[in-house]
Amino acid sequence: MLPEVGRAPRDYPGSVVRALTAVATATVLAVAAATSAGAAAASCAPAAAKALARTGAAQIYSAGGHVYGCLGARTTLLGAGPGLGPGMRVARFALSARYAGVASVVRGIDTASAAVALVDLRSGATLARAQATTPENRPESFIAVSAIAIDARGTLAWIGSRAAVGAFTPIYEVHTLSSAGTARLLASATDIGPHSLTLQQHTLRWRQGGRARAIRLAP
Repeated sequence: MLPEVGRAPRDYPGSVVRALTAVATATVLAVAAATSAGAAAASCAPAAAKALARTGAAQIYSAGGHVYGCLGARTTLLGAGPGLGPGMRVARFALSARYAGVASVVRGIDTASAAVALVDLRSGATLARAQATTPENRPESFIAVSAIAIDARGTLAWIGSRAAVGAFTPIYEVHTLSSAGTARLLASATDIGPHSLTLQQHTLRWRQGGRARAIRLAP
């Protein structure tokens, strides 16, 4: 019998409630699965590529021995993948929603050099480049990047190290490079924590001599 107008219907039997609950749960799971599938389909990296980093719609991935950055329909070659072979290879990278920072190294016999590049993934253009450290004048030198970070405005920060045969204690340097190409050396010492760099909310932090250091990056 149908309930009279103005009166609440009788309680449903427990079996009906359980059935309705099961249907609702299945619907929620189906929607979640569809949302997840849609997010995966929105990836700009090829299906067979190895994902290395993702921020928003931007990604860094490796495929065919090379490292790429992508945003939307644009894909940008960032360099050869890590390895011990000759030539310049990507050693470290950082990613924001639009920009990628790349540290590349070239290894030789009793020598290694490193440089960084700032890439706009929206246009595919390399906006700025810089050497990883100040010059090391000894002939058998070893230059590397031990940490790298990037912010949403495209400011790249990194810790570079330099040493040489006869001067094996590394000197660590904290650098920044803006999307306009402005390079700054913020600190240089042997007691900088080589992996202590963080960049959050445009504030750059690192450790030196066991103490925390911080600087607010200009717009």
